[in-house]
Amino acid sequence: MRTTAACRFILCLTVLAQTARAGLGGLERITVSGSDYVRLGEWCESEGLALKWNRKEGAIEVSGAPGRMELTVDSRKAEVGGATVMLSMPVVNRGGAALVSLGDLKTTLEPILFPRKSGGRVKTICLDPGHGGRDTGAEAGTNYEKKYTLLLARETAELLREEGLKVVWTREGDEAVELSERPLRAARQGADLFVSLHYDSAEKETRGVEVFCLTPAGARSSNGGGGRSEQAAETGNGQDERNALLAYELQRSIIRGLPVEDRGMKRARFEVLREARMPAALVEGGFLSNPADARNIYDSAFRKRMARAIVDGILAYKRAVEKPE
Repeated sequence: MRTTAACRFILCLTVLAQTARAGLGGLERITVSGSDYVRLGEWCESEGLALKWNRKEGAIEVSGAPGRMELTVDSRKAEVGGATVMLSMPVVNRGGAALVSLGDLKTTLEPILFPRKSGGRVKTICLDPGHGGRDTGAEAGTNYEKKYTLLLARETAELLREEGLKVVWTREGDEAVELSERPLRAARQGADLFVSLHYDSAEKETRGVEVFCLTPAGARSSNGGGGRSEQAAETGNGQDERNALLAYELQRSIIRGLPVEDRGMKRARFEVLREARMPAALVEGGFLSNPADARNIYDSAFRKRMARAIVDGILAYKRAVEKPE
């Protein structure tokens, strides 16, 4: 994560699921460039977190249970529990107070830090190997993305079944499936989660792993620079809180389990995410265009490790949202 002296915020976060929370309703709204913000200190106080501000160095520490988040003024990049998370709006300094976007608190940070428990169970996972058939996806010589997404899905499916979970598919072979059909297949098969698996291609130097979930209504996507937009809600926005938590747990598990560059949990309006009726995330597991990433993608042992990390992320999400039986 990029750091700048006098602008780095270090926050130790408490995730106490049984603790009553004050919520965001009572916090004063401050308009910044047309968007609602709240004072970080007031939010921390409402959550029962202790805040310490080193004014000379410009660093704020908020302490609670183990865990850590880092923010940077004038940046959308955050680090939560060691994983990069891209916010929709930058953290700003106004009048000597650190302000954080209300939208980011609602749709990103609070869902990750304080996941809501529900009575439902996570039992069925839909795996969506990207591309297929005439749609090869990214290419590197004679190596096609469609082949390696399917291989990764097969490894992931085996491990999910070992954990007692049911696996359904958008495709099990080298077949073309329309993007709009993929979330529909997940819904028809009763999937509780939708996980789309992909690899990418870019400039040769670009490498690493990133996990996407649907951009909230009214915001621009991460790769579009973030900020406000007039974009209306999509079907998938009904799961905004769960989408963020799922994408975060996948990203955190992958970067913890594998020696890969952390490109972050990000937002995008990919069609499979827009149309998903259940919590959904899209994993970009590396770049075929980067020699180091490509070696990992082609390596069966590394692929097994990637599958294990994806499964561990799904299990972490499952533990976070399910009430104990």
